[in-house]
Amino acid sequence: MHSGFKRTAALLCALALAVAALPAAADGGPFHMLLIGVDTQEEEQAGRSDVMLLISLSPEDGSVRMLSFLRDLYVAIPGHGHSRLNAAYFYGGERLLRDTLESAFGVRVDRYAAVHFSLMAELVDLAGGVEVDVSKKELAQLNEIIRHSNKSAGEAVNRDLLAAPGRQRLTGRQALSYCRIRKIDSDFQRTSRQQAVLTALFEQVRTLDAPSLIKFVLQALGKLETDLTLQDIAALLPLLTEADVSAIQTAHVPFDGAYTDETINGMMVLKPDLKQNQRLIERFLSQQ
Repeated sequence: MHSGFKRTAALLCALALAVAALPAAADGGPFHMLLIGVDTQEEEQAGRSDVMLLISLSPEDGSVRMLSFLRDLYVAIPGHGHSRLNAAYFYGGERLLRDTLESAFGVRVDRYAAVHFSLMAELVDLAGGVEVDVSKKELAQLNEIIRHSNKSAGEAVNRDLLAAPGRQRLTGRQALSYCRIRKIDSDFQRTSRQQAVLTALFEQVRTLDAPSLIKFVLQALGKLETDLTLQDIAALLPLLTEADVSAIQTAHVPFDGAYTDETINGMMVLKPDLKQNQRLIERFLSQQ
């Protein structure tokens, strides 16, 4: 029903940075980093945040949690009335998006990283690609997206197509197309694809030797809009190799049963039960 978020494989690199660079939160609790995917091709263009994913890492036990916020959530944006959540970034950048998430859902953000779509494939290739299990339905959609991109760019229509379904390593371009699949299911399934690719990238970065890892971090930092510092990264880089990839927990907002599908001012939106989602978010982020 919802056309929701075009996903960005570039945020996968931001995840690696987030987990590698997590300074302790001010209150000594889990560190929260917000990954933002912006739906413009150029960095200087204002855009809406089609990807909003909170990475929560506990320095105490090294656990990692991913919490995706769907773009069609209908919420109050401070100073701008009610609208879809992804409009907050358009109106006021990451600062207003942070304020909106905190006021609507009680979420604290310690650091952020924003990436424009023009950099996605490049950053994933920098990490060496990602291993993903692609279904037959997903394969058809992935290749359709690549063909459309090739045609628009005046290139050979069948360049870079994926040959078959199954678990395999995707290039940056293929991973980006996989993340942008939107016709075969809903935003909730697209969120699951995004999280699967994020986990795959995390696992891939963990395999890099020290020189390659340092090169990746430095080059990726140069391509991100972020408030992470080199000092942040150097302080907690060992966490990148120690975290248990298989134990990463994922969820999405709105939670199942905590929203209604509505049409407001001509917009098809997800109207969340704020109190219920706040309780479920707190439970998810604090569970042991």
